[in-house]
Amino acid sequence: MNKPQNKNQNELGALWKKKSKTGMSFLSGYINDHDGQRIDIVVFANGNKKNEKAPDYRLYVSKPLESNNTKAPVAANKQTVKSKPVVEEVEDDIL
Repeated sequence: MNKPQNKNQNELGALWKKKSKTGMSFLSGYINDHDGQRIDIVVFANGNKKNEKAPDYRLYVSKPLESNNTKAPVAANKQTVKSKPVVEEVEDDIL
């Protein structure tokens, strides 16, 4: 007899819709690598999409803000994100 498959067995992580104080919508969450290590990430729409083959979204490793003891993620790539987003929950559909 086969065991029922765990529906979360193939899950790699989770994402939540967020909006910065400047109004920028993005996704924030985590993925788990092959060793089970959690990697915090942020996903932004590709504002520089110039052709159909360019990606619609970009994924970055995030790091917590060091000021104000907040856990809001910030993209590690400072060239892409010009300011650190301050996060608040939103119900907008980012996709």
